[in-house]
Parts: sequence; C-alpha cells; structure tokens
Amino acid sequence: MPSNPIFHHAKDACNLLVGSAIAVGVAGCASIPYQAMRAERYSIEVQLDPPTHGLTARAAIDLARIDDGTAIFNPNQPVSLEIQLHPDLKITGLRASGAELRSDQATPIRNETPSTGSRPVAGAPGSDEAGAPRRYRIVLKRPAEAMTLFIDYEGVLFQDVAAGEKAGEIHNFAMKAHIGTEGVYLADGHWYPQPTPREDESSLADFTLIVEPTPRIELVASGRRDAALSKWTGRQAWRSPYPIDGMVLVGGPHLVHRDKHNDVDLSIHLKPSQAQHAEGLIATVKRNLDRYEPLIGNYPAGEFSIVDNFFSSGFAFPCFTLLSSAVIDMGERAQTTHGYIDHEMLHSWWGNGVHVDPRDGNWCEALASYGANYYGFVLDGNDAEARRKRRNYSHFFSRIKPENDRPLGTFEQPEGCNRQIAYDKGAAVFHMLAHKMGQDRFWAAMRRFNSDYVGGYASWEDIRRVCERESGLDLGAFCHQWIRQNGAPQLRLERARYRAADRSLAVELSQGDPPFELDVPIRVTHSSGTLDVVVPIRQARHDASIRIEVIPNSVELDPDHHILRRVASEEIILSTALTRRGTMIAVVLPQGEVSEQYKQLQTLFESSFKAETRIERTAGAIEQGALSERCTLIVGDAVRDPNVEAFLSTIQFPVRFADEGFEFEGTQYLNPGDAALCTIHHPGMSDGGVTVVFANSEAAIPKAVNVPMYEHSLVIFRNGRPIIRRDFEKPKIVSVERS
Repeated sequence: MPSNPIFHHAKDACNLLVGSAIAVGVAGCASIPYQAMRAERYSIEVQLDPPTHGLTARAAIDLARIDDGTAIFNPNQPVSLEIQLHPDLKITGLRASGAELRSDQATPIRNETPSTGSRPVAGAPGSDEAGAPRRYRIVLKRPAEAMTLFIDYEGVLFQDVAAGEKAGEIHNFAMKAHIGTEGVYLADGHWYPQPTPREDESSLADFTLIVEPTPRIELVASGRRDAALSKWTGRQAWRSPYPIDGMVLVGGPHLVHRDKHNDVDLSIHLKPSQAQHAEGLIATVKRNLDRYEPLIGNYPAGEFSIVDNFFSSGFAFPCFTLLSSAVIDMGERAQTTHGYIDHEMLHSWWGNGVHVDPRDGNWCEALASYGANYYGFVLDGNDAEARRKRRNYSHFFSRIKPENDRPLGTFEQPEGCNRQIAYDKGAAVFHMLAHKMGQDRFWAAMRRFNSDYVGGYASWEDIRRVCERESGLDLGAFCHQWIRQNGAPQLRLERARYRAADRSLAVELSQGDPPFELDVPIRVTHSSGTLDVVVPIRQARHDASIRIEVIPNSVELDPDHHILRRVASEEIILSTALTRRGTMIAVVLPQGEVSEQYKQLQTLFESSFKAETRIERTAGAIEQGALSERCTLIVGDAVRDPNVEAFLSTIQFPVRFADEGFEFEGTQYLNPGDAALCTIHHPGMSDGGVTVVFANSEAAIPKAVNVPMYEHSLVIFRNGRPIIRRDFEKPKIVSVERS
C-alpha cells in the first residue's frame, strides 16, 4: 500500500516490524499483567479489490491507558493488551510509537476467556460461532500512558448474502463484512483492529478513513468527506463529525446525485436503473430536515447520504442510511410512508449522534419510532391515523405472551425485550411522556438532549433527567413503571351510574396488578354531544365520582388510546398478526402449480409455527372441519373450493369472491391489478385468525415481505398500492345506569 502522510510523522519512532512470526507464542506471555487501553482515535488507510473480495489496510490507533485503580502504572513493567480483528484478516505488520513492543508479540489467543474487565467476546476462538473476531495479545516491554499502535493487515472478506435473506424479514442481520463487485459492506465484522472493550468504558473515538479509489464502486463512510485531505493524498477521505462507536464503509456500482439543503450536503447513491428515484429521495430528505430540525435541533453531521444496498436492509449509520434496492424501488411509497426514510434519518440524532449507553438498554429505537412512525402522522395533521397507531400499540401489546413481556429498558441487553416491544411499546411510552409533559416542553427537552449529548453516550436515566429539568416534573415513578417494569395495565371500566339528585357520575375502574399510576381519559356521551374528563387511578381498583352538568347516556374509557394498555382479545384489531401467531395453522392452496408469490406468503405465515402444528391442503381435497380449529391462510383460487366457500360464508367473511374478481361493501373489484388481503377472527379459536389473500392476476399478488407492515384488517390493492384500508374495530362502550 502506498505511504500516507497521516502515518509518516511517527515512522522514525516505530519499533520492531513483526512479519511471518507474528502468530508464534512466547513462553510466559499469559502471566504478563493485562493493561486495558481505550482507543481515542483511528486513522485507517484501505485498499479494496472487489473482484477478489480482497482488503489491504493499515490502521494507526491512538491508545490511552485506562486506570482502573487496581495497579500502579510502572513504565518498566511489561504489560499486555488485547486487540480484535476479523478472523479472515491477518496481521502482517506491527509497530508502536510512544511505547516499546516486545519482539514477535501479536499472539492469537486461543481457548481463553477474555481478560478480566473486558466485555465478553461472542464466539471467541475456540467457540462454535462462525465469523467472531480473533483476539490477539500484544506485549509492551515498556508501556506508556498513551501510545500509537500501527497495524498492517490484509485478507479476503466474503459472505454468502443469500444465506441471511429470510422471507418476511426486512433486514439481513447476518451481514457483517463483505467486499464484492455487487457491493461493499464493512460494518460489524471487526474489519479494522480494535482494542477489546471493557464493560464500563467508552468505545467512542474519532476516525479518519482514507481509501484508494475503487473502480466501478462509489463509496460512503461514517463521516464527512474531507476535500482537503483527499486532495493531499490523492484518495477518498472522510473524518467523523464527532466521536462515534465505529467506522462503517459501504458502496456499490452507483451513480451519485448531489444537492445541498440547510447547510447539509446531500448525496443519493443509486444504480443507473434507479435514477428516476433520485429527485424524489432528495425531496424526501429536504422535507424531513425541514420537519425535524425545528423540533430537535440542527442536523448534527453536516452530510447525509442515502445509499442503495445489495441486501435487505434499512440501516442507519453516522452520515448515511443504507436502504435495500427493494425499498428504493418502492419509489414514492417508501419516500412518504412513515417509518422508512424518516425513521432512519432520526437515527442521525438518536443512536448515531447521541449514542446509546451500552451499560443500559437501547432507547434510540423507541425514540425514532415515536418521532417518525407515530409523530409523522401528527405532523401531517392526520389525527385519525395517529389515533390508529396509538390504538395498535395497545393491541400489539395485548398479544404478547407473558414469557416474552420484558421491560422496555432491557432492549439489546442479555435476556432483554424483543424488537417489537422496543419499537412499539417504546413509541407509546414516549407518547405518554410527551402527553404528560406537554408537547412543547417535550420537544424542548429533546433539543436540549441532543445538544448536551451529541458525540457521547446517553441512557434512559439521562433522558429522564433532561425531561425533568425541562418540565419541572418528577418523572421517577413514570419511568420506573414504563421503562424498568414489564407489563401494562389491564384497564377496565366496570360500571357507570348517574345520580340525578347531586348530578354525579360514579365510575368503577380496575387495572389489575401491579397497579400503575395513571390519569385515565374518559369520554361521556350525552344527548348533545360528548364530554371528556380525566380520572386519576393509583390502585388496582378505583371508584371515582365526577360532578357533571349533563345527563350521560354512555361512557367509554380512553377512546383515543392515549394510555398503553392490555385489552380483551375480542377488542383487538384484526390483522394478519392474529393468523400468524396462533398455535396451529392450516394453509389452503389452489389446485395446480402454485405461484411463487403465494408460496412466499405460505412461508411467511408458517414461519412461527412448529412443523407438527402445520397442515397444508389443496382446493378440491379439503375435508369438512379441517379449518374449524386452526388459524387459516387461504390463497388465490382456493377460495372457490366448495368447502372453503361454505367455511367463509359461515364465519361471515366480509369479502365475497366471484368468477372474475371480488366484492367488498357492494363494490366490485375486477381490474387485473386488484388484490385483497383480509383477516377476521376465527370463531373456533379464542386467539386466532382467518386470512385470505386473493389477487385477480399473478402480478397483483401482494409481496410477502410487505404483508406484516399492514396493520389493518383489510387492505385492497390496485397495481401494488393500497387503495382501501379498513379496521374492524369493536369499542367497548358502557351504558350509564340512572337513579
């Protein structure tokens, strides 16, 4: 690799170059005390060869000693430090500045646990986990409080992309480090050497990355492009805008479309065949900057890119987001649907600007989901859709099995909660927090939070402190019950009675154990309209008396769903989740050759069921009763089987099927591009559904990967776009007794 000026200044002070003997063990090495060191700055110089999947690189790592209080520093006492590197990369050279290395001392550590105080390394050498980093011990003959370690390394980085792609999943989390002509993805695979991190120490650092121009590949990194450094070196260069938790380098055979907005440099990296989406994507980025900067402060990084990716992803990194081609090719739908680009952009503030403190649970997905997936509708002025999202959060949570109900604050911690709790319950909790504080004070707190913590770590407790400071409220109990405690209240309005003599409305509320501190909205309906009141409840049961000047007819508890709560199964909005999460399933397929799209839908629905709980039937061979006690998926022309027709008629399925299409609410849908996705309650199961997917042509069949995103009971599509959405909602309204 050509010499680079960022390394030249220390070459004269560098010590022994370690070549082929680098992997040779040295007697007594394991007895040398371990010294924890923190990387404060990385300067990485890289050359890629996509046709051979090759990487040749050099890293200069500025290290500082971590004083853990257990030993007195002695510059004459040898110590060892540990570094990690991708197992398919090998170290070819090792030098140091500021400290003296012992010769031949970058020794692979095999069949050992990590050194005391370091974070556990999943799948360290000797374990069964493929692709885990290899750890090396480096001995410092004369250590220093601070030093620069120079490491030359090379190797081949290749992953089987298809192996990580799964039907119904929108992210390929198996991908770590890959170089190829189809694309470059260097992210989580320890593609550059790093000190083994300690549990209680920061891994944030400043980064400079310099890369040789790569033919036919446009690259993007976790930093701002540095034009001066590029001109000086003759290569591409990036610098991190503030300390970050890792450098990511991605790219592909793209054309780059550039613009600027609000002093932010914008670039859209697309394949030539996707050029028609560039203008819409640039407009989307500008629109989101205009929406969110007034709420949460200036975009923190100065540069933002959207990059087309060669595998399933919607990943956010400092300065860019990586979207799969499938999302890019959705065009306007991906650009305007909340939870896509707006969600990833919000991670520029939350997660990549303010980093998640690894000692606590991940809060950034909850906050981004609140700001984009939910609050995007509020910013649209779409109150109905905002209410639907709040309602669905409660309905999703009501389907969680007790063994999966774990505290929100444990996300990405050992034995922590799952992603849906993190995203959906998290969004609901931030809505309740903003509702409690007042929306203006909440956003003021978020501006302060971003300003105070950008380039550093923050925890749930830091969020609480900032919100308390801005609102003047004590939020300890609120945060404990919603973040540190699992569950949600099982709110019930048991009874409502009106006494004309003193014009009082008595309501009996219950919420189950453990009780939450709640301020419960109640809507009273009377002959002239409605009246909204709030009832505080702190116990498992509570009787409240409300002075009221009108004669009430009925009462409904929290009709706008401002409180996350568990609801009865009969109240849960019907969606495909009802069918996909039962205990047994029957899939009914049409006769003859089955479309690949229908097969993918079958795989999606069956994926959460054990093999012994699944049955498959073909139209014309369905026995009576086969569908009576199982979640049921019926696809395509299987709806015309006589026993299926009888079954759907018996359960009063709202869509009717004819020879040339289908009908809903008296309207016929005969266009070849029309399709229906509909779920209703299975009458033979307390918590199961019946879903029918029917399309007037093979081209109109909904894509399996998108089906879980539709949270409606019924969606009618035309040419792949939803044109009708319905929710079969059953609100629980209590009639008022009078005396």
